[in-house]
Amino acid sequence: MLHTCRIKFGSVTNLTDARYASAAYADWVGFCFILDHPRYIDPIKAKEIIDWLSGPIMVAELGERMPGEMMSAMEVLMIDTVQVSSKDAATAWEAAGFQVMREGIAVDNAEYLRLCLPDDSVNPAQEIVDLSNLTLDEIRTKWVENPPQAIQLIGGDETVPGIRDFAQIDEILALFEL
Repeated sequence: MLHTCRIKFGSVTNLTDARYASAAYADWVGFCFILDHPRYIDPIKAKEIIDWLSGPIMVAELGERMPGEMMSAMEVLMIDTVQVSSKDAATAWEAAGFQVMREGIAVDNAEYLRLCLPDDSVNPAQEIVDLSNLTLDEIRTKWVENPPQAIQLIGGDETVPGIRDFAQIDEILALFEL
């Protein structure tokens, strides 16, 4: 399935979401390694999920975490793309040889693909716009005709292990099909 923009599934915490993302031809699957974040996933569990996937680029969502804190986990996870929220972290991870996505405010360096909320979008051609909190009508009105470089959808929780309702995500992805 081809889309008018690239797709990132962020903050994935279960195999069901990860396999759905892979089957939907997502470009990236992100795992949140920010310790106190509600969608935090233990690196061991993330590795178990990653081992089942092929296709998407795996992304470590790190906030302000630096290479010294995560390098051994990154080697085990075999992740070479990080998403960070500070300039210092972006610089450190880039120096360590990682691809960097920068979240939050607009950045000076156009080398980084920026992750932002819809209201903070300033250059959609270089942004991953997080659509996870918008309604279908809001997405249809603002983002379908002129899609950004990429969109982000956030993983959810299974109703029981292996079962999750993807109807809303299916509807969003259908808006961006070629």
